[in-house]
Amino acid sequence: MSAPTVDRPGTSRRPRDARTFRRFAAAVVLPIPALAIATQPLYRPAYGTADPATALQQVAERPAAQSVFVWTGALAMLTLVPAFLAAARLARRRRPVLATWAAGVNLAAYLGAGLGFAAFDLATEVAAGPRFDRAALVPYLDAFAAHGVFGLGIGLFVLGHIAGAVLLGAALWDIVPRWAAVALIVSQPLHFVAFVVLQNRYLDAASWGLTAAGLIACAAVVLRTPDDEWDLPPARA
Repeated sequence: MSAPTVDRPGTSRRPRDARTFRRFAAAVVLPIPALAIATQPLYRPAYGTADPATALQQVAERPAAQSVFVWTGALAMLTLVPAFLAAARLARRRRPVLATWAAGVNLAAYLGAGLGFAAFDLATEVAAGPRFDRAALVPYLDAFAAHGVFGLGIGLFVLGHIAGAVLLGAALWDIVPRWAAVALIVSQPLHFVAFVVLQNRYLDAASWGLTAAGLIACAAVVLRTPDDEWDLPPARA
């Protein structure tokens, strides 16, 4: 039987290495937000509706679908930033400058989405409830959408998530399978065309499906990445 280890005064111990856990956590989180958003166009009641009165009516007619939409949006908001930071981390050693730009632009975009879409979608669900006079709340939603903070959030999201996906795909070129990098590069420009230009739910869902596929490929590479390549080991205390 071996003798128990006794810590001597003045000696240092290396903290427990959590790199493997962090890698696996990153791999799990990576596809979650894009998968959540990819489902939303298929059931969102007020898809593409700009008029608050029409949006409230559509939400009131399908409150369960709006509730699912809000909750999947909340899941996406909680995981978008860590997912895209994990994907950028995968590229940082091979393409540090491009990975830094990709991380920064995506960070601005998805934090901006929290200022804009997430808050407005929740406000719309609450306003469409049976306890409120929907017509009386239309001016409130109009004022909400006209607020500068809302406009800032939407602007950051619209510009940032398109440019950020392109930058991320470029940063991951030859790090993930080529098809995955291409999927990331084309996915959000395609989303813009589907949502803004064509108002096509199914193409919109497919565009976010491409983002999800690219991030799933990132997750597979993260799982195969040795801990020493993912991060530095912990230093002795």
